[in-house]
Amino acid sequence: MLTRNPDIAKIGEEILPFEMTRIPEFFQRKAETELRDTPERRAQGLRQIKEMAKNDKVTRDVIFSDDFLLQYLRCRKYNVAKAFSQLKAFVNLRRKFPQIFCNFRYENIVTTMTKKIVTVLPWRCQDGCAILFIELDNWNPDEFPVEEVKRMVVLMLLQSLREPMTQINGFKVIFDVKSNPLRHLRHATPSNLYLLIHGTQDCVPGRYKGVHIVNNSLTFKTAWLILKHFLPDKLKNRIVFHSSPATLLNYFPRDILPVHYGGDLENYDMTPWLQRVMQPEELEKMIGGKYLADSPPQ
Repeated sequence: MLTRNPDIAKIGEEILPFEMTRIPEFFQRKAETELRDTPERRAQGLRQIKEMAKNDKVTRDVIFSDDFLLQYLRCRKYNVAKAFSQLKAFVNLRRKFPQIFCNFRYENIVTTMTKKIVTVLPWRCQDGCAILFIELDNWNPDEFPVEEVKRMVVLMLLQSLREPMTQINGFKVIFDVKSNPLRHLRHATPSNLYLLIHGTQDCVPGRYKGVHIVNNSLTFKTAWLILKHFLPDKLKNRIVFHSSPATLLNYFPRDILPVHYGGDLENYDMTPWLQRVMQPEELEKMIGGKYLADSPPQ
């Protein structure tokens, strides 16, 4: 296992930017060691998963891009059968909930970043993970409807995963669950929680390396009563409940945490990334290719 120490990590050395145009040698070795990711396996895996997709009634009408298929192969460490099963689940999810995969409007989605509802932090963790940062109390459902939240989650996850560094290293999530229960509890429905769990665990090819819960609240405690029964043990073992935001520094370098959580990061702005990934051609790449027919999910 290749690891790096958060206590001594420095920006420009161990700490790298979220957006990268290359995979550093250290992380190429990590991909080979942890994911069995080699040029030979990539070529073989792509041939096999394309053949499976061509012969399955759920996926035969989709022309997938190689980059999209590679996300699933890496996520499942080149177990092609598992990768295809997850890919098929994604196609069915898109057909069952088409409304959250379309009608992306920049003026709506950018609100999640400017109001710090959900964003991607500009620096990666010392182990290469992308960091999703969620502050529940900044979300006002009367101003930003729950359907827009679903679209936003889809966009953040899928566009983040187009970064090879995120495919290799995965995500960490910092979730500040401080909440006004009068605003949020009515949206913690079984159907919404199921969509969250099923979408992130069974459909999207993300590797979730840690979830850090800060400022526990009645809203989250209520949701947790349902969530904990459906999360896989592997993920449950990676959930850390923090009694104070200060303990985030035991897991993340100070340089990459926002100042109000004990870090040194201030005035960060990820809207240029959002503008780029919301261009029409980038949104088409995000969903993996061309869907020639939207047949009913199987």
